[in-house]
Amino acid sequence: MKVGVIGAGTMGQGIAKAFAQTEGYEVALCDIKQEWAEGGKDKIVKGYAKLVEKGKMTQDQADAIVSKITPGLKENLCADCDLIVEAAFENMEVKQTTFKELDAICKPECVFASNTSSLSITEIGNGVN
Repeated sequence: MKVGVIGAGTMGQGIAKAFAQTEGYEVALCDIKQEWAEGGKDKIVKGYAKLVEKGKMTQDQADAIVSKITPGLKENLCADCDLIVEAAFENMEVKQTTFKELDAICKPECVFASNTSSLSITEIGNGVN
């Protein structure tokens, strides 16, 4: 299963890690700039390096997890995703625009989810199939 995570900040990184640690999942970690997506993956890699250093996991285990995370732009990575988890900036217009853009490029059976803490899911999804 391929999961697209939209937003490579703290929440997006955590979501990407959770899926990448689970067998059978590949993760597209996306942001509005390539370098931001790559920076998100870099922070994930550094976090696992600390776990390896402390003996909590092996380097092979860490490498296997991070190899399942591909950073990039949603336009390039999300068309074939089975699930999208949006963790973008907590702003209604940003979230609505993001979902409308994804609706245009993702396959019809793709499931959209949001990591919002305070905005109306109904309003976020307004205008999305």
